[in-house]
Amino acid sequence: MFGYVKPLTGELKVKELELYKATYCGLCKKGGQKVSRFTRFLLSYDFASLAVLRAALGNEKPRVERKRCPYGLKKKNMLCCDEVFEYTAAAFGVLSYCKAEDDVKDSKGLKKLLNRCALPVFKRMKNRGLKLYPRIYDGIKAPLDKLSLLESDGKPHIIDETADAFAKVLEFIASYGLEGENARIAAEAGYHIGRFIYIIDAADDLKEDREKKEFNALASHFGGYDEAEKAMEEVRETLLMSMLSFGRGVAKIESSPDRCFTEILENIAFYGGNNVISKIFNKYGYIRKE
Repeated sequence: MFGYVKPLTGELKVKELELYKATYCGLCKKGGQKVSRFTRFLLSYDFASLAVLRAALGNEKPRVERKRCPYGLKKKNMLCCDEVFEYTAAAFGVLSYCKAEDDVKDSKGLKKLLNRCALPVFKRMKNRGLKLYPRIYDGIKAPLDKLSLLESDGKPHIIDETADAFAKVLEFIASYGLEGENARIAAEAGYHIGRFIYIIDAADDLKEDREKKEFNALASHFGGYDEAEKAMEEVRETLLMSMLSFGRGVAKIESSPDRCFTEILENIAFYGGNNVISKIFNKYGYIRKE
């Protein structure tokens, strides 16, 4: 699912890179244990970054252990952060189910049949996630329902309106269960992650959506696909602003048990986001390569 929010690994220090890898592997293993083995195949960088954010706001010193990978013969370094990983995997499972529901509703023909056949797998992920955190479904589902209405009503919508609906999903997921300043920081960071994901995904899908004649938030905002392509420099600026706002939220973290977590997040804000933008925009020729 998505996978746009990630650090630029070449700009990470060795210690930071090892911690990020250990976070991803630890989340993968815990998700398979607590939610579904399928989370190991579907897990995205976005949720690994969310786990880094939640860990940065925690009070425990990170502990890395060598554990056997379920899909490899060798042991790997895995971060031991059970509460963070359990919650992140549960939220991932619930959001995956909601997306699978939308895929069934929005698809046609054979693709609709295949999506419908896969739905029970995602429903099991959702149900196991809700056993751990019963209240997260409503917080995720409500803004997604609003987004679905906006995307299907046939009316033009400014990008801030549709992106805001999706951003509120990540705002809720990031801040759920936290209190005080930590909750405010997580909500701010999560919101801007969500906004970035929604807009960069619309840019990534613009040409495909044109061919399939499907809704695209950028085409809706600018009044057409051609107009959206001509306005990509403006889109790039708003994406960079989202990453900058995410970075400002991260800068407020003071209680991180290890600066490596916040340095990974700062890398995402100031290097990783820009790298993803450049790759997608250069791929489609939206902006000339420098």
